[in-house]
Amino acid sequence: MGKTLAEKILARTSGRREVAIGEIVVCEPDVLEMIDLTLPHYVKTLRSLGITRFKRPERIVVFADHEVPAHSERVATLQKQLRRDLAELGIQHFYDVGRHGISHQAIIEHGHVLPGMLVIGADTHATTLGCVGALAPPVNYEAVQVLATGDLWLRVPQTIRIELSGAVPRGVMSRDIAQWVIARLGAAQCDYRVLEYAGPACAQLDMDARMTLCNVAVDIGAKAGVVEPDQVTLEYLTPRTTQPFELVRSDADAAYELVYPVDLGTLEPMVAAPPSPDNVVPVSSVAGVDIDLVYIGSCAGGRMEDLRAAAAVLEGRKVHPRVRMIVVPTTQETFARAAREGLLEKFVEAGAMVTAPSCGPCYGNLSPLAEGEVCVGTGTRNEPGRMGSAKASIYLANAATAAAAAIAGKLVDPREIAGRIRS
Repeated sequence: MGKTLAEKILARTSGRREVAIGEIVVCEPDVLEMIDLTLPHYVKTLRSLGITRFKRPERIVVFADHEVPAHSERVATLQKQLRRDLAELGIQHFYDVGRHGISHQAIIEHGHVLPGMLVIGADTHATTLGCVGALAPPVNYEAVQVLATGDLWLRVPQTIRIELSGAVPRGVMSRDIAQWVIARLGAAQCDYRVLEYAGPACAQLDMDARMTLCNVAVDIGAKAGVVEPDQVTLEYLTPRTTQPFELVRSDADAAYELVYPVDLGTLEPMVAAPPSPDNVVPVSSVAGVDIDLVYIGSCAGGRMEDLRAAAAVLEGRKVHPRVRMIVVPTTQETFARAAREGLLEKFVEAGAMVTAPSCGPCYGNLSPLAEGEVCVGTGTRNEPGRMGSAKASIYLANAATAAAAAIAGKLVDPREIAGRIRS
């Protein structure tokens, strides 16, 4: 019997020829992805236990992404200490302010994650890294163990294969694919599973789209999301790394818990309505809801795919006078590309604010919502209190839908807004 991509990765990193579904294995991750918000706490915990060195510092990649730039003297002091700690611990891969980006995208851009790798990320949406065919289950305080010992235990998960076919309709984006899938499969079906995206339509999905598919997988309890690596993966990674790699894929006769077909041509713009990211409905069912804030950004929606779509909707139009709109490119690389393409100018001319790459608005650290306010955006979560007041409401949508709402002052179907909307 053949093996899935996830099974192959867990077997290799646990020093086994093969692993069985449900088995507990002890693995050595290839890469550890860390961020400025949580790593200082892990360092403090380890030092309180008398541990002053990390097991494999060369495998650790750290990004400033949550509190960028420092918004208080307290944060500035913590960041100063973090820089000292990283130097003392011998961590060479640190992307500080100005070279930074939201870690789940920036680590791919910098070529640290390759097909067939096991990556441990200390943040919920580390699942994004499956876009290149890596396995990236998120952890929390288990990261302390990995830093100290270089390994951790994982239970071998079942894999659900999602077969994509057809062509993406106008106005539909990768966020809609991801939200449509989680709405149909549900948390009970996907808990601790790997969602593996494959099928003939994958070839038309660029790396931005693949990042979004894997990012959103965690919102119904999936342990990881992966996209089978292919020519798109090869062309994206080749100029970004000097490390050799191969396109590790599932075997043709691999055993899946479920093979789920999706015809992309049947999809429409979707929205995750309050109070949870799996409360997914067609945009038509929430059309007319007045809004106060539009947010384009986060590790789920601030990529070139999103910025181009939003700019196309906004071009020649103005943000509604009652609405605030904030645009946050996901990484410095994305920011620079958007500037070269003239997208940032279009946002500013429309009345939006563009700010530096960070996770800030997504978790309420920048431009928080007040009581009773409504946001539509491309963030990751929409539970009460996620972006400020627990009495505010958040709708998660694709970038075209969010931009259309910014113009109308309310939720609308982006296909109703005339203009160039990128599919």
